[in-house]
Amino acid sequence: MMDERRDVALAIKSCLDSLMSDATRCDLDDLARFISLAALAAEEAAVAHDPQAVRLKALMATGAGHC
Repeated sequence: MMDERRDVALAIKSCLDSLMSDATRCDLDDLARFISLAALAAEEAAVAHDPQAVRLKALMATGAGHC
């Protein structure tokens, strides 16, 4: 079930990335920004229940790995 959830979220992100590219190409900057936020949400949903991603996110929250 978790793999299916991740796969669907990544498929949606891929579609949104394509739409964002189309919006940018057609000078629809406001729409492109809105779609980019939706793509970020899809990416977040894809890794939300991945144990390795959760550990990495916790590590990044501590400031480790940032310049």
